[in-house]
Amino acid sequence: MTLRESVTPDTPTRPPAEPPAVRRRLPGLLLLAVVALIAVAATVTSAVAPLDPLPGDAPAKEFSATRAHAHVEKIATEPHPIGTASHDRVRDWLLGELTRLGLEPKTGESVGVDRTPGHNMAARVQNIQATVRGTDPTGRVLVVAHYDSIENGPGATDDAHGVAVLLETIRALREGPAPRNDITFLFSDGEEPGTMGARAFAASGVVGDVDRTVVLNLEARGTSGRAVMFETGAHNGALVPALGDHVPVTTSLAYEVYRLLPNTTDFTVFREAGLTGMNFANIGTSANYDTAQDNLANSSRASLQDMGSTVLAATRKLAAADIPAISKSSNATYFSLGGLLLRYPGGLVLPLAGLSVAAITAAVWFAVRRRAVRGRSVAVVAATVPAPLLAAVAVGWTGWQLMTLVRPHYTGFAFGDPYRPGPAAFGLAVLTAVAVWIWASLLRRRHGALELGAAVTCWLTALAVLTAALVPGASYLFVWPALAGSAGLALAARLPRSSAWREPLSALAVVPGAALLVPIAALFFDALGLVLAMVPLVVVALFAAPLVAPFAGRLRRRSFVVWTSVAALVGTAVCGFGLARDGVDSRHPAHVSLLYVVDGDRNKASWVSGFGVHPWIEQYVGDDMMTVATQFPYLKVPDEWRSGPAPLVDAPTPELRVLSAQSGAGSREVVVRINAVGAAASQLMLYADTQGGSSVQALTIGGDKLPGGHNRPGVKGRWGWGFTYAAPPAEGVELKLTVQGDGPLNLRLLAKSTGFPGGALKDERPANVTWASWDAGFTLVSKEFTI
Repeated sequence: MTLRESVTPDTPTRPPAEPPAVRRRLPGLLLLAVVALIAVAATVTSAVAPLDPLPGDAPAKEFSATRAHAHVEKIATEPHPIGTASHDRVRDWLLGELTRLGLEPKTGESVGVDRTPGHNMAARVQNIQATVRGTDPTGRVLVVAHYDSIENGPGATDDAHGVAVLLETIRALREGPAPRNDITFLFSDGEEPGTMGARAFAASGVVGDVDRTVVLNLEARGTSGRAVMFETGAHNGALVPALGDHVPVTTSLAYEVYRLLPNTTDFTVFREAGLTGMNFANIGTSANYDTAQDNLANSSRASLQDMGSTVLAATRKLAAADIPAISKSSNATYFSLGGLLLRYPGGLVLPLAGLSVAAITAAVWFAVRRRAVRGRSVAVVAATVPAPLLAAVAVGWTGWQLMTLVRPHYTGFAFGDPYRPGPAAFGLAVLTAVAVWIWASLLRRRHGALELGAAVTCWLTALAVLTAALVPGASYLFVWPALAGSAGLALAARLPRSSAWREPLSALAVVPGAALLVPIAALFFDALGLVLAMVPLVVVALFAAPLVAPFAGRLRRRSFVVWTSVAALVGTAVCGFGLARDGVDSRHPAHVSLLYVVDGDRNKASWVSGFGVHPWIEQYVGDDMMTVATQFPYLKVPDEWRSGPAPLVDAPTPELRVLSAQSGAGSREVVVRINAVGAAASQLMLYADTQGGSSVQALTIGGDKLPGGHNRPGVKGRWGWGFTYAAPPAEGVELKLTVQGDGPLNLRLLAKSTGFPGGALKDERPANVTWASWDAGFTLVSKEFTI
């Protein structure tokens, strides 16, 4: 009997085998699904979605954005900078609210002084403080927000949100048992012109023992988004746990980045005074920041809820803590992951970096022994890793340049981010991923997926070591992907070449990368804007490099060209969609710089513009360029300004009178009074010629002495010394100048005033134009004096 004859129709037959190609794709597709899920979940929960605002009838002990926003509506009805009647209205209202809450507010009127080079300034401020007394205090929690606004905007988020959070926090705290520690709420004044209120408070002697005080400062650098804890002082290992009950967006990397930037807040002053604590802000939609668009219409109640819940929870934690013990703590590495706060001692940073070196060394050695990779090939691929990183930089830089060609008004955004940057940011990320895909596909012609994975892991390890040594708070971003990548390489090397899991395991670095690098890229897009998109795009490239390695090189040339082109077109189309919907209208006005300046020595008025494009300003400034720093030293950037003629109309004019002069051996003391005549000025700016025979050795205002010499680093030209008085009183300001040298001293005095004098403008500013965050919407009158 033959075999064919032995098989009857009733005999069960085995199903056909699954095609090998399908089986080989499943682990890779599973890896993609896991990574995508982790990346989306971590990004959305950590950096995108704030809380829904609680209603006005929420439980009394909880923070309610609805209740808090009623305070914002009282504060942010109009601009309220220091020295104005609207500022005094907010001050009086705030005193009334604190009294209604059962506290005894105190107003401290004093002069704040900034001696920082390049920022010599003084202003009379009125700080307000009120204290909730503790039952058995070990120290004090100092919760701070400033109640003044910029000159051209109502400051709904910056910092009416902060003030409202403090008031609602006081109300919620008083609904429960008294705290252990004292909690002082400081409503600082004059933050906008130069942290004047914080400086006055720090110099007043009421700060007390710095080891018994912790500061929570509330700020804003945008009008939406999650609350971000972006800066700490020393001993943060004992501070960060206070965020555990309501976790904001936070990362020890943020402080490393922030300390490299020139930005300052009230917290900067307190940290320099020896205090520690935490600094909070919302940073979404930075296009509205420090403009008239920071108004009630753009005030996000969800962001207010997130900030308030975060600060209330942290205040309660610290109010129950042993505050002197904080000074015994060390710094920590910390980061938020979804709703979790993860942290570990800073002392582990270097050992973990060393462990990552040992891990990749052992993994590569093992993989070479198993003949899974070739050492020379890993080295060759590693040498090419900078290529996709440089491609990411090129995509970011080129993308911004092209965007400003299509949308010239983008150049007016002082922080480099338009109103709706999301589609453009996503499109640039797609184009970066395409560049990484091309790099990996070209390498896969000669090198295996495990070799690509090993090379990228080597770079992650090198970055872990470098950051551990230079910026320890950033090392966690690289050390955990590096350790995962090393483990994945070792596991992949153990598997037979036929295993479908071999190549996906070599990309294991992308799993922690999805949780750590993707949210950081999203945070960087918010913090740095599209103008610096190359920074988050480098992070995107570091994440994408190990991800694409298992999939690259599998397409035939024609399919590779087609699918790569399609992906590039998708990225470009998404960017184009973002540009198309981000036009100019009354809700999203163009930002422009336009100033009315008067050379008082020649009685000549001009319009000048430093940046920003809109047809409306073309009637005031043309293509003529003007170097303004000679007559107006305050306007030091850019070097040249677009200019045009302006009618000469009455404006606050600077006046300097010598009250007395006493000469000594090679020096003299001259007392002068500076003032603005004709109308009030928002600031008086005094500059001294540092290229003449005499120079300012010191300036004394009241009992405060400020340094002379050359205090404007990087400034070219004559006016190398400067001093500003913000919100000068009607009677002017008396100054004592100590002058080195017997010859004449040339001084230039500027009077700055908000807005333009009547009759200067031909047409009122249209609704689709607003003043930019810097150097816009004010008048400068300049005169030179000799003493």
